[in-house]
Amino acid sequence: MEELLEESMRNIDKLNRDQEIKKQTYVLEEAIQEIKIAKDLVSNFTDIRNKAIKNLYNVGVSAKELSDMTGISKVYIHRVVK
Repeated sequence: MEELLEESMRNIDKLNRDQEIKKQTYVLEEAIQEIKIAKDLVSNFTDIRNKAIKNLYNVGVSAKELSDMTGISKVYIHRVVK
């Protein structure tokens, strides 16, 4: 009887572990998908931001002013506009 009880407990533990692995794997896959979406959005908005910086620079806004507006260093502003 004790052996049967121990085997049942092991089966329950294995089932719980398998369910937790399945659940956490799903959570991980969902998080990875959301991170990819976020990275794509950041990339798109970075391109938009950089185009706006170039346009402002080309109409006479200084790198210092752009740096103050964006919080980006003047060195990086110069990289963007070149």
